[in-house]
Amino acid sequence: MSKNNRHYHHKSKNNPDNFPAQHLLINKRLVLDLLDLARIQRHETVLDLGAGKGAITFPLAERAANVIAVETDPEYVSKLKSRAEAGHMQNVRVVPSDILQIQLPRREFVVVANIPYSITTPILGKLLDHPAVPLQRAVLLVELGAAKRFTGRLVRNPRMLGWRMSYEFQLVRSVAPSNFSPPPKVDSAILVIRRRKDPLVPPKHHARFMALAAHAFRYPELPLPEALSGVFTPPQTTRLLRQLGVDRGFPVSRLDEAGWGQLFSAMLKHVPPERWPRTPQPGSGKPKKRR
Repeated sequence: MSKNNRHYHHKSKNNPDNFPAQHLLINKRLVLDLLDLARIQRHETVLDLGAGKGAITFPLAERAANVIAVETDPEYVSKLKSRAEAGHMQNVRVVPSDILQIQLPRREFVVVANIPYSITTPILGKLLDHPAVPLQRAVLLVELGAAKRFTGRLVRNPRMLGWRMSYEFQLVRSVAPSNFSPPPKVDSAILVIRRRKDPLVPPKHHARFMALAAHAFRYPELPLPEALSGVFTPPQTTRLLRQLGVDRGFPVSRLDEAGWGQLFSAMLKHVPPERWPRTPQPGSGKPKKRR
């Protein structure tokens, strides 16, 4: 769990009791490692989500043009503001808010944070669901199991696939509980997320891609031809399998991001729009109902 996790009582489905209190980051060397991985440039704006006492916030302020420290605990908010004023750090802005309620910057930004583990997926959704959000990089401390899911070779979740078409995910290394006070019951990990220079799906087609992914992942273990039935005709599917270099029994869940890019491009080029899967309703992952 993270610095201010006692204020997020959303329980993790997988680890409902692993995050009962806040876990402050206490290893200064680890903080510097996070900053080095983020490759902060002097002109950049950086968000610290769940800033706590400022273990990450104030070292960030020495490297970035602007630091936005988001914290919901009034006591910590007061301490952050006092430290910023005492240190004459005019480039630090403290935002007293729930992370999930903040308005993200409209210009390019970076995130370096020890986020509340119990709401890891909602936080990533806020940052990554919409390609128009100008996030460039994120270096996050997250629960190790979550980091493994986000970086696993096989993707079975349309939302996560959508993220990975625009961003690269890297699990850098695990982080022992002793780096926090009090130590959590689980290992943590450093997760690095970088925007792809060339997204595998153009942002203007993101909603169409998500519709295709939701359609194909209804039954992730299905072979590609069955998963894509109703979209591609049998002759189109045969050509597609040849282009992808896979056989007819290849499960759709084993297709990598580059393969998904090829598949989507083929749909746009060769499949008439009336056969495209319908766009999901915002936030639901479910297709719009026909009227």
